[in-house]
Amino acid sequence: MGLAQLENHHADLICPRCSSPVTFERDRVWCTHASCYYSEHGFPFVAGIPALLDFERSVVSLEHLTQSAGSAQIPREAPSSRLRRRLISLVYPPNYQAMRNLPRMLGMLRETAGPSRRPVVLVVGGGAIGTGVDVLYSTNDVDVLGFDIYWSPITQFIADAHQIPLASESVDGVLVQAVLEHVLEPSRVVQEIHRVLRRDGLVYADTPFLWPVHEGPYDFTRFTDSGHRYLFRDFACIDSGVVAGAGMQLALSVEMFFRSLLRSRTAGAIARLAVWWLPHTDRLLDPRHSLDGASSVYLLGRKSETPISPGDIVAYYRGAHYTDAT
Repeated sequence: MGLAQLENHHADLICPRCSSPVTFERDRVWCTHASCYYSEHGFPFVAGIPALLDFERSVVSLEHLTQSAGSAQIPREAPSSRLRRRLISLVYPPNYQAMRNLPRMLGMLRETAGPSRRPVVLVVGGGAIGTGVDVLYSTNDVDVLGFDIYWSPITQFIADAHQIPLASESVDGVLVQAVLEHVLEPSRVVQEIHRVLRRDGLVYADTPFLWPVHEGPYDFTRFTDSGHRYLFRDFACIDSGVVAGAGMQLALSVEMFFRSLLRSRTAGAIARLAVWWLPHTDRLLDPRHSLDGASSVYLLGRKSETPISPGDIVAYYRGAHYTDAT
């Protein structure tokens, strides 16, 4: 992917501070608005891709980004051995909802775009290929634009999701997986997703609910299923529900209990292996009860101009709290 994929969409890039068009010259990207700070200072290229961030409004430091060649603030290491990869797949079952909903979304996008245009899917937080979304990267009739706050081989630009540097109504679909817990203002990010989507554009999001802190200082927020739905209130809901349920949540709690009790991440990992089977029971659990104790939830939605109301979100609730006589 890289910069070559982005070249077809240069015209859609905008300044994250003032939303003016940008130009590519020499080794920088320049805002075209004469009074904008970035018309004079420009945006740097980092590891060969443009870093389109308004650094005064981002958790990303220009100094760190340039001095580290775009490396992530949190170490990200791929599993180093086949055994470790197998153990990870044992304790983390496949993301069946993403595996089901991404092909659905792509099918709907192809139908909307028709034979004359390739749909464009934006991956927010696309520094790594998420779980269950491989189909998006293996298809050859969709343009995938991915960005994150760090460089990776599959990102086309570095950006902050609070100020997505793309023109309004410039993409057909958005994937945002395990990202919204890591942003300071999730509602602002969802507004940006709504803005960059074309009319009737689609979004697929999955986000933690009862999940331990991960990525340390870059972890901020959690959402119930209802809270997640209201976060995407400017979208019509096509489908929503549990990604990982109470079984996964219980396994995670066991891991964190033993990690805390014995002051050891290794002890937690061993305890997690001992209850490896718990997450695999999620597909057997009652979805209404599991929704109230889910470790993560998802939503597939279509851009709408009419937001749901506070009354609508109360009526939306589909869990079992106060509704189960037993």
